[in-house]
Amino acid sequence: MDDQQQPTAFEFEPEHFFDTFIGVARQLIVQPHEFFRQLPGAKSLRNPVVFLMVCSFLTALFVANARSGGGQLFMLLCCANVCSTILGSIVMHILTKRMYRSQAPFGSTLRVLAYASLMDTVSWIPLLGPFAYFYGLYLVFVGIQEQHRLTPRQAALTVAIIVCIVTALAMTIMLASPGSFSQALQMLDPQQVENAP
Repeated sequence: MDDQQQPTAFEFEPEHFFDTFIGVARQLIVQPHEFFRQLPGAKSLRNPVVFLMVCSFLTALFVANARSGGGQLFMLLCCANVCSTILGSIVMHILTKRMYRSQAPFGSTLRVLAYASLMDTVSWIPLLGPFAYFYGLYLVFVGIQEQHRLTPRQAALTVAIIVCIVTALAMTIMLASPGSFSQALQMLDPQQVENAP
């Protein structure tokens, strides 16, 4: 009876692309706690990294098409999403190690952020955008709590710190180089340039 209640280890596998991708998406929406609890944090990072790259590719493709952008915008968004997720994983992992003495490997943290990036694929849709953003944060909260064995308060504090760091970094870049920030916004919405007086 107890064996039947134990979750079976399951994550995305490139060899079974569609089945496991859809399975992961379903688990993240229906049973996020169970999904993150059974992830094999110490195994190879290939599966979550490929999943992250697929989600980044789809997100960049959707946004570039929606914004009538070209290949430059697509590449910028795709690379930015992958790099920011990896950097965010490093920072979050350091926080959990320093603040709570977590013994979980780095793979646990990267898996959480990589699989939570699924919500980026619908974040560009106007009505679903805010919901996708906050549900993505919820997935990170659940994943960090399960993979690092943190209390809800500890996990919430970790996510809040990461959000503050990202916000502060974005504000710093915007204030330090307003011209570059303006160009980035124009790339995201090329029609603004055409309609500008």
